Amino acid sequence: MSDSSMRVAKPSDLEHLAKLFDGRGHLQDRLDDAFTWASQLGVREKLGPIKPMVPWVTKTAPDLRKRAAIMRAGDGDPRAAALYAGFTPEQLKGAQLPANVMLIANASVTDPEEFDPGWLKKQQGETLSEWITRIKGDSVAKVTGNENLGEVVSDYIRLTALSSTAPYTFGESAKAAYSVIKRLKRGERFKAPGTTMAQIMRGQIPNLLDNPGTRRMAAIGARMPPQLLDFLAGSNRYAPLAGPGVRYSWQMNLVKVGKGQAALRAATGGGKFASFASGTGAALRTSGFWRTTGIAGSAAATGVGAFEVVQQGNPVEAFKRDKAGYTSDVSGTLFNASLTAAMINPNPVFIGAVIATGTVYGVSSIIDNWGTVKKFPGKVAEAGGWAARKTREGAGKLVSGGKKFFSSVNPF
Repeated sequence: MSDSSMRVAKPSDLEHLAKLFDGRGHLQDRLDDAFTWASQLGVREKLGPIKPMVPWVTKTAPDLRKRAAIMRAGDGDPRAAALYAGFTPEQLKGAQLPANVMLIANASVTDPEEFDPGWLKKQQGETLSEWITRIKGDSVAKVTGNENLGEVVSDYIRLTALSSTAPYTFGESAKAAYSVIKRLKRGERFKAPGTTMAQIMRGQIPNLLDNPGTRRMAAIGARMPPQLLDFLAGSNRYAPLAGPGVRYSWQMNLVKVGKGQAALRAATGGGKFASFASGTGAALRTSGFWRTTGIAGSAAATGVGAFEVVQQGNPVEAFKRDKAGYTSDVSGTLFNASLTAAMINPNPVFIGAVIATGTVYGVSSIIDNWGTVKKFPGKVAEAGGWAARKTREGAGKLVSGGKKFFSSVNPF
């Protein structure tokens, strides 16, 4: 394909053509099917004339996508570098791409002869979030010419994520385990994760959190208008629908409440849509703002995690490539899924799943990043030395430039 033909082509046309080559059910799949059937029938040699098409299709489709990405970079499309790396438009839908990093990355794509864009290429099994973290560091290395400094940036991002993920995961697992102990010792009902604030605002302060601060929050809740408190913490009015012994919103199974209210609405002459709307409304009012937000957040995290796991390809091969990393990704997805389920329906199965998956997720995340943790201080020290040298060089150049300036304007 000549440069002139590239200029008049549309990136979307090239991407569509690539999809016709290697998309599901298209040319590459059909060639594979043809050779499979020919082998089973014992006539594989008859397909010898079209055998060169297999590597041609394999190479041509990615090449078309790269050419389309180069054109998009020239047009200022912020997704260009990610498309050049090998991600598909479908994988980039809704993705948060850092603008400052993508600007540097797109510069490499726009002028591949001046700036080798090979550093952008997606590595085997690399997910979109991993790729973004890596190129954040690589872009710093490209700008400064210091690879160690780029590694410090990437490692810092990973360790920052770990410092928030691990404590949260272990904390939720510990709280779930404590709720199991209370159930066994005192017969207390399970409560939905993420509803501690609702308890405190309604004056039901957990023993472990009984302190002046939480007591002040309970006093604030007592002075709140009932409607506002119901909106934030969830309404207790549907407790009879949740079963005997249930008193508070954080103990209720939202599905059971919704079904019970829908059945009541249907029994009084409501149609299917009216019954569904009534049941959904009852579940949302029982959930309250804080619990609903938690469910939405953990459900979104589950979707993102599942997407990341799927991107890594065959599970067996992905596990062989990175045992701790893949275990962390899978257990993280399962943890968020079990947390979502427990928030909706706090029962022993889902609470137990939170404990198990949370423990595995926390431990595997630490193991996966332990090498980074050990090497990080040394890398930071090296980066600090580099920064000090650059500062001294800059100061020396400033002094030298000042002397030259003053000598040029001094008439004596």
